[in-house]
This record gives sequence, C-alpha cells and structure tokens, in this order.
Amino acid sequence: MLLEMLHLEPKMIIRHVELKYHFTISYKKAWRAKQRALEIRFGTYEDSYDNLPKMLQTIVQRNHGSAYCVKEIPNSTGGPRILQRAFFCLGACVKVFQYCLPILCIDGTFLTGKYRGTILTAIGADGNKQLLPVAFAFVESENTESWFWFLQLVKQHVVVNRPDVCLISDRHAGILLAISQLQDAGGTSTPIWPDVHNRWCMRHMGANFHDHFKNNDLTELFN
Repeated sequence: MLLEMLHLEPKMIIRHVELKYHFTISYKKAWRAKQRALEIRFGTYEDSYDNLPKMLQTIVQRNHGSAYCVKEIPNSTGGPRILQRAFFCLGACVKVFQYCLPILCIDGTFLTGKYRGTILTAIGADGNKQLLPVAFAFVESENTESWFWFLQLVKQHVVVNRPDVCLISDRHAGILLAISQLQDAGGTSTPIWPDVHNRWCMRHMGANFHDHFKNNDLTELFN
C-alpha cells in the first residue's frame, strides 16, 4: 500500500489502517513504515551518498563541459572514507553563463533528512532577468572553509577567465571571509580570484532589518 502512496504522512497512514483493518497503530510505527517504503523505492541514505560520486562522474562523461569534485575525509574507525563535500556544474549552464550578466547570486540552505548538511548554490541571470542555475555543492555546513572550497571551484570551472564578476550574497561571515581570501592570498601566493566583487543582497538586508526593527513600512524601502 505505501509503495503506491508515498505521499501519505504518518497521520494519514494511521487513519488508512484504522479504516481498512480496524486496527490502530502508533505514530512511530507509521513513520517507520513510511521510511521503510521510501528505502525500498529509492534506496537508503547511505546508498545515495555512496552512489553520488559515480553518478556525478557519469554526468560529466555524458555532458561536455561539465565538472565535479568530491572531498572525502578519513574514517576514524578505520572503515571506508567519508564523503564530506561534492561540487558539480553542468556544461550547458557554464556555456550559457558566458552570455549572461557578470553576476552570480550565492546562498546556502539547510538539507533535511537522516544526514544533515548544507547545499551551496551559484545562480546567474541574463539580460531578461531570467535565472540560470550554474553550480551546486553539498557541504557539511556554511563556514569559511566550505565557502572558500565552493567559490574557488566556481572560479575554476564556471567563471574561468571572465573578468569582474560580482557575487551577490547575504552578510554571512563565512562568505565574506572566503571572498576576502580569494581576493588576497596574504602575500604568500598568487590570489585565486583577485578581481571578484561582492555586494549584499537587498532581500536579505530587508529581512534582517525587519527582524531587528519589526517595521513593515521601513522594510518595504528595501523592495
């Protein structure tokens, strides 16, 4: 039954069992049943993460100009290495970006599921204000190191030699420090992205302003 109705929430599963079998199951049992059905249909979370590098490699092989990169860390228990980060960009989007505005909107959002994490995104825009997904990365969290890792790969595989690209972002400390490190290597080596620019996103500024001052009229000035 569940394999054919994966959209059902646990409460709906409980109700369905009551109506069909005249038996009441607990919420926990209904939740476990749905998780088992999802695993049967789509595989486990562990299988998905294990297959991710192979899937990205296949995508790159079959889509010219695409690129991917994974970072693994040692397993403290001596088992298989642990996938920490994965980056990918599609060749078609990379090619189109060369004809878009020299702007990339970067942001991160939380992943949900058994294993937490964050997805980082870089989105372009053309002259008609249409959006173009350019690059993505799955990382452990938003921090300076993960943003630096992501942005240097965006520079290497997407921006390449295009000059004066502007990154639009919120004021996340990790983003700001990573951009600063890309612009200036501290005199120890050649900067990775010396001509990159950074501007703050007005929508995020408006949201932060509203959270602090609770004034809708003033917040509208940011729109």
